[in-house]
Amino acid sequence: MKVSILGAGSWGTALAIHLARSGHAVVLWSRDAGVAATIARDRRHPRRLADIPIPHGVGTTSDLRQAFDYSETIVLAVPCAAMREVLGALPDSDGRLLRFVSTAKGIEPDTLKRMSEIVLERYPTSDVAALSGPTFAEGVARGDPSAAVIAGRGEAFARDLQENFSNSQLRLYSSSDVVGVELAGALKNVIAIAAGIVSGLGFGHNTLAALVTRGLAEVGRIVRACGGELKTVHGLAGIGDLMLTATGRQSRNRHLGEEIGRGSRLAEVLIRMPEVAEGARTCLAVPTIARRAAVDAPISEVVVQVLYEGLEPREGVEQLMTRALRPE
Repeated sequence: MKVSILGAGSWGTALAIHLARSGHAVVLWSRDAGVAATIARDRRHPRRLADIPIPHGVGTTSDLRQAFDYSETIVLAVPCAAMREVLGALPDSDGRLLRFVSTAKGIEPDTLKRMSEIVLERYPTSDVAALSGPTFAEGVARGDPSAAVIAGRGEAFARDLQENFSNSQLRLYSSSDVVGVELAGALKNVIAIAAGIVSGLGFGHNTLAALVTRGLAEVGRIVRACGGELKTVHGLAGIGDLMLTATGRQSRNRHLGEEIGRGSRLAEVLIRMPEVAEGARTCLAVPTIARRAAVDAPISEVVVQVLYEGLEPREGVEQLMTRALRPE
C-alpha cells in the first residue's frame, strides 16, 4: 500500500523504515527541506537514527500538500503541540476517504482532547486510528522484535492496518478501545516523568517499583472513568508502554524527570532536549480530567506542582508518602 507519514522525527522515520521494509511505498514529510533532501541523497537522517539506513522505498518531501495527495492513509507522527497546526495546513478532503493514524501520545491541555478527537474536528468523516505501545524508535528501526496496538473506531479499519503494518519484526494487535489506548499512552508519559524524578533524586528500585505500580493504578482509574477498558491498561498500551517509558534509558520523559530530580529547571531541560517529552505538556491536563471524572491522580498532581509550581522534588515525594493511609 501507499502511506504518507507526516513528521520526520525519530518515530516518523522509524515507521517509514519499517513500512518500506514491509514492501510499502512511503512518502515521509519533513518540515525541514534540508532534512528531506539529505535523506533523499544519503539515505540517512542527518539528526535522528543516523546509523540506520533508510530504504529506497521511502520518498521524502517538504511539501505538505504533496505528502497529503500521495495517499489516503496518513500517519501523523508530529508532536501533540503541532497537531492542530499541521492539520490546519492540510487541504480539505474534497470527498476523499481519508484514513489517519495518530502516533502522538498526549492530551491537549487547553481542551483536554485526545489526538484522534482533534483529527475528527478537522476531518469529521475520516477514519482515525491510534498506534501505541512499548516501542522506542531505534528498536523498531533496527528491526528488534516489538509489539504494539492499533485502535480504531471501526473494527475493519483497525484490522486492515494491523495486517498491513505488521511484519516479523513488529507485531500489532487490534483494538476498538481508542479512548483507552490514547489515554494510557498519554498518561504513562506523566508517570514516567515522576519515575525519572525519583531516580534523579537518587532513590533506588524500591521507590521506583512503588511509584510505577501506583502510577499504573492512577492511569487505570482515569482510563476507566473516561470510558476506556481495563484490559487496555493491562496490555501493551498500558503496562507495557509504562514499563518501557518509566525505565528505559531512551525515554525522553524519564530523562526529563531525572534532570528535574537532579536540580535542573524545566525550561533548561526542554531547551537541551532535541525532541519533545510529551508528558511535560500533557501533565497540565491530567488533574482537570481526574477531577471531572471524580478520581484521584496524586502522582500527576505532584508532577505538575514540581514542574510548574515550584515544589521541590524531594518535597513532592514526601507529599506522596504522607498521604492518608488506605487499603490497596
